[in-house]
Amino acid sequence: MKIAVFPGDAMSTFLKKGEWKERYYNQGNMFDEVHLFTFVDSDISGDQVKAVGGSAKVFVHALGKLSPLSLFTHEKKVIEAVKQVDPDVIRSFTPTLHGFLAAKAAKALKKPFVVSIHGDFDLDVRYFYWRTGQYRNWLQSTFMQLFTERFAISSADRVICAYAFPMRYAKEYGAKNISLIYNKVYAEKFDSAKPNRDFGSPTAICVGRLIPEKNQECLIQAIALLDNVNALIIGNGPQYDYLVGLAKELGVLNRVFFEKGVPNKDIPSYYKSCQVFALPIKYGGVAIPVIEAMAAGLPVLVARPELDPNPEIAGEVGMVLDNTPRAFADAIKKVLSDDNLRKEMFSKGKKKFAEIEGRKMEEKERKLYEELIASWK
Repeated sequence: MKIAVFPGDAMSTFLKKGEWKERYYNQGNMFDEVHLFTFVDSDISGDQVKAVGGSAKVFVHALGKLSPLSLFTHEKKVIEAVKQVDPDVIRSFTPTLHGFLAAKAAKALKKPFVVSIHGDFDLDVRYFYWRTGQYRNWLQSTFMQLFTERFAISSADRVICAYAFPMRYAKEYGAKNISLIYNKVYAEKFDSAKPNRDFGSPTAICVGRLIPEKNQECLIQAIALLDNVNALIIGNGPQYDYLVGLAKELGVLNRVFFEKGVPNKDIPSYYKSCQVFALPIKYGGVAIPVIEAMAAGLPVLVARPELDPNPEIAGEVGMVLDNTPRAFADAIKKVLSDDNLRKEMFSKGKKKFAEIEGRKMEEKERKLYEELIASWK
């Protein structure tokens, strides 16, 4: 069997960031061939990212640069490229430009179509673009709202939500059949991991892209309020220089460690080198690092997003805080000084993680494909 995948970015970008995961596009090794359709002039070969296909043969098809203005001119090219593959199912990891074209191909070729939703584009993306004055990004995202998202979501035979928060958005945009499948984090990778750093003092880890909505500056400011506590910030993005400068300005650059890029396979060792996980994110939902922190056995501290006052998972296993430096500083201090509290949070986190562990989510997704393809035959 074959699957046509629209991953949402060039495979060369994923490889450079080290973000690819084994079997990511071939759950349970269900498919014999994985065809990845990317929108760049040239991309890497499938052999360079063969792990994402598990046991399948991986092919990468670069279809040329894509923009909102070229969306409709790409349609025939995409349909023809997918037709040559003749997949059993088509999958997009975004409802935006790539999702629109994937849906068009599915309709034209009469193939089952699955789209995944990794955020509420209304309550997260467009809301924060407008609030933070990112008007160009807001306009581009509004274009997606008007021309791609509703079509991609309403056309899908199955919609996969990576957590419960965007289910409202998916329903509003016409989703007919929604499955909740959390991002996959595997127990064995964390169970076998060993610390790879000694920071000298207790350290709070924060993982995520360095953008205003992830709000790493709050954690840096919290560290400035504490003595003998460090922070490890893993991620890259437009705020990297600003955050380094902030740490220097506050006199904590010697206690705030930055790692721009860490391959996914090495992430568990970084978590194991730290004592608490802190995420002052403004977005709602469940970030992958929250699940990773649970897998690593770390106490979870997460900010309360203004549009998601009762965040799932984090509210069950950790502490949900006001998104202020003082709140994070006080919580970090409390967790590090209270053995019983850490043990309680460890127990809750491990129990919840066992319910959503990667193998279980992978099997759930494999069955979704199996049932969908069978229903089309």
